Amino acid sequence: MEKSEHKMSVAISWLIMLYFIILFAERVQSMARVVYVGNKGLLSSGFDSYVNVLTCCSLLATLVLLFVINRDFLRSLFDSSVVPDYSKLSITAGVLLVGGMVHSEYTIAPLQFGAYGALILAMVLRTVETAPTADSKLKLWYSLAYLTVFSMSIPVMYHSNIEHATLFHILSAITALVLVWCFTYMMRLVFIGEAEDLLLIVPVVIMAVLDTVVIVMRWHEEVNTFALIFAIASAAMFVIGKIMFAAVKK
Repeated sequence: MEKSEHKMSVAISWLIMLYFIILFAERVQSMARVVYVGNKGLLSSGFDSYVNVLTCCSLLATLVLLFVINRDFLRSLFDSSVVPDYSKLSITAGVLLVGGMVHSEYTIAPLQFGAYGALILAMVLRTVETAPTADSKLKLWYSLAYLTVFSMSIPVMYHSNIEHATLFHILSAITALVLVWCFTYMMRLVFIGEAEDLLLIVPVVIMAVLDTVVIVMRWHEEVNTFALIFAIASAAMFVIGKIMFAAVKK
């Protein structure tokens, strides 16, 4: 049993590393092609300046965090007796995700989804690890499902040509940053084994308000159907989950 637990821990570490490698590589290729293929430079417009500088800062910060405060995580890839500091690791994953939530030129969406898939699978395996000590496995697994749907409701920041484009870009940037923070906070709870009830009122209210604003503002230019579907699904899961959890208590 102990051997299988060690294998699970190593698998979790490698899935998280796969997330870092894939998303980091995708972001680097985007920045490189902006400079060397597009010949526009990183600061060709206000939107591009924000998106590209944020992405570069996200990449640099991720490298520093990985190799300075997450060395235990790097050892855990090869030593099953080493347990990474999941709090620090979650923050680092969130820092890289900030750069993944902006649509720079030459973005390769399938690669990004592959990276996010690896991270979600790591959360699934970590939940398998922590489930035996949970008071309610139903609440634990429902919370993970809710968090997965919530993560999909974070709208990527896209360039827009609507009348109030500057305001839209500012609100989109705020929305992405705040919701990534909310996701990172809840993801950390999953990895540290405290995710039995992720139906927190503040994140879902923030998501509902900010998603509504950015989706409605761009409605006549292009409807962000993906974010809209998952925002509605997140809200529905939150309400249903609250009813379920109340019933479990009784």
